[in-house]
Amino acid sequence: MAPTVLHVAPHPDDEAVGSPAALLHLLDRGWTVVSVISSLGFKGQWDRRRDEALEASERAGFVPVFFDPPLNLDLDADLGLSTHRIASELPPIVKEYEAQIVVSPSPHDVHHGHETVGRGVQRALAMLPPTIRWWMWGVWGDLPAPNVFYPFDDRILDRATHILEAYAGELERNDYRRLLSGRAAANAVLGAERVFGFGSAAVSALPYAEVLTEVRLMDGRFMACEPHQLDEGPFRDVSYDLDLTPWLDSPSVHELVGYIREVRQDGAS
Repeated sequence: MAPTVLHVAPHPDDEAVGSPAALLHLLDRGWTVVSVISSLGFKGQWDRRRDEALEASERAGFVPVFFDPPLNLDLDADLGLSTHRIASELPPIVKEYEAQIVVSPSPHDVHHGHETVGRGVQRALAMLPPTIRWWMWGVWGDLPAPNVFYPFDDRILDRATHILEAYAGELERNDYRRLLSGRAAANAVLGAERVFGFGSAAVSALPYAEVLTEVRLMDGRFMACEPHQLDEGPFRDVSYDLDLTPWLDSPSVHELVGYIREVRQDGAS
């Protein structure tokens, strides 16, 4: 069987924004990419956003899986219930597809829906084998301790952009294609120092990069592996010796002071 990576998107389009280049890289290496869509946005948008997610998965070559019913990640909803649903409903999906890697936003990704899903994934790992690797990305909030660096070229960016363009309704509201290219260009410059240490030399001449934080839950602690490029580890004999549990268990800034307000567009309910 091909190895499997399972991506958990808070909203349709997050699989095309969070770490699409790394997912496409694994796909090209023979991995199966399962795209779990946990919500469909505001209720009045469900049909459109489900159709867009299906089209995006078709373009990408991902296997789409939808939470049924979709999570309600509205700011005024019961976000604790959504965290519980992720924590309880995700492990059977991971086991069904025999996924080795789970990918999601971090629990500190600023957007209330992203943090809710990140918290749910964090709790779900307690019910999964310690061999599962958890990759976290940051969209609305930078990762404080990235340890995976993946440089890529225009060919991969074009493929990721093509996937993102399936979400025409979201791009009409805000052109996230500019985010995709701009963040990747910034990571190509800053990412090496963020991953390998300030003062490090550039590790790639490629124009774009993604950074991720990889941990495993080992003896109740979220342990990070040593910094590496995506194709260069972690090796089986490499120890996971940096404990990121204090960061992951701590409340996010917005859990402490309140979340950014949410604006509903026309057609949303």
